Amino acid sequence: MEISNIMKIVSRSFLLFLSLYLPNANAVAFQDANASLISNTKNAVPNHSVWKTQGYGYILEVIDEDIRFYDVTKHHCLLNTIETGEYPSRNLTVIGDTAELDWHTVHPVKLIKLNSLPKVCQQSRWPSTQTEHKAFSAPETFDILWVTFAENFAFNDELNWNWDANYAKWRNKITDGMSEAALADVFSELIDKLGDAHAYVESDDDSFFAMHNIKWEQFKSRVLEEGFSQQNEFSSFREFYQALNNKRSRIIASYFDEKYPPQQLNRSLFWASLPHEIGYLSIEDMSEYTKENTVQADIDEVDRAMRHIMPILRNAKGLVIDLRWNSGGYDVVSQRILSYLIDKPLLIGSKSFRTENGFSKPTNIIVQPANFNRYLAPIVVLTSGITMSAAESFLLGVAAREHVTIIGEPSNGGFSDSLPKQLPNGWSFTLSNERYTDTKGESYEFRGYPVDKYFEYLNASDLKANKDSALIEAMNILH
Repeated sequence: MEISNIMKIVSRSFLLFLSLYLPNANAVAFQDANASLISNTKNAVPNHSVWKTQGYGYILEVIDEDIRFYDVTKHHCLLNTIETGEYPSRNLTVIGDTAELDWHTVHPVKLIKLNSLPKVCQQSRWPSTQTEHKAFSAPETFDILWVTFAENFAFNDELNWNWDANYAKWRNKITDGMSEAALADVFSELIDKLGDAHAYVESDDDSFFAMHNIKWEQFKSRVLEEGFSQQNEFSSFREFYQALNNKRSRIIASYFDEKYPPQQLNRSLFWASLPHEIGYLSIEDMSEYTKENTVQADIDEVDRAMRHIMPILRNAKGLVIDLRWNSGGYDVVSQRILSYLIDKPLLIGSKSFRTENGFSKPTNIIVQPANFNRYLAPIVVLTSGITMSAAESFLLGVAAREHVTIIGEPSNGGFSDSLPKQLPNGWSFTLSNERYTDTKGESYEFRGYPVDKYFEYLNASDLKANKDSALIEAMNILH
């Protein structure tokens, strides 16, 4: 599952720091505690073979070195041009009578072999975006999005939402001659209603984008829009945002121990020393650490950065990890960082996905310790309402470790990976189809991971006083 399109959209919407979603795994670092030894030999996938995913709503067709993805529901099949070509066929491994797809998530996706591509998919081999003579149909487009959500969305119970019961009301908003612009308004309303942090709808020409992250909207209103309206120094919102970000950095830097120069380890990892032998590690993203922009490159970069600072860190009496500006990336990257903070296999929780009959059996997530020096002393983690996605899976993990305190604001509540889908007019959309739980079986989707002590992030009084109350409290806890 890719994050690139979402990141481009988010930056256009001025969520410059919201680099959302999805994961890839390092087989050494992340293992399923319940996995039994498999006696079947693992083989390469046969060419021209066809597979159906368990959950996720895909049929996969192997064509030479590529995998074609088809979005499927009980009522339709459509070639997904976004996912098609993104993953080589070597990412699909046959195990006995089944197969697994490694598509950069903590657990591979399970697959069942089909004898052939279903007829409905054969008829939809090419998307309508490449068939210009096919007229746009608002009812068809609406129904495909609606049914895809109905079959895959993971949080109906949390929202007290019934897709069958609500269908008639929303379908009545759609007319046969409705334009794409009018349909976009309905989709925006639906996304706002659901409040799913990993749901969005995007037009193929970038003219329309619907997303409604509740805590981000609250943060934008309180900190950005209200702050901008109460000042006259900056004429543009962009300049104000940049100045706020710079001030945030200056305030944090004012607490650093001047004897030890801070180090920008890469685009997202920043290291500094605080007084009283306390370390400070800021993690602004869980992806795109290098120009290579691959998951494996990110994992390798985590290893390089953590091994660089470990001689200093392992002697620290305490560590502050700042995730307040971190909007996610890849779960396995966040868990790779965690592997340097533990000394034994750590169960951090479990993950299940929506199925036709409910949910799959939860699969445990275990993080293995790094094969290098590790930091085991106390940690304080700083969070905010815009800490989300892979940063939240890091919270699940670090909270399962001993000697950890979490302060700030409850996190965003957007744990699930995003499930990428496509519509017949070329638009794309995503939704949350997975449920993460902690070691006690608790889910924190929507409400966010709780804190031990609350501090509002970038509140007006702190900014005016040029101080960071949460960071001060973290140092007091560790001193």
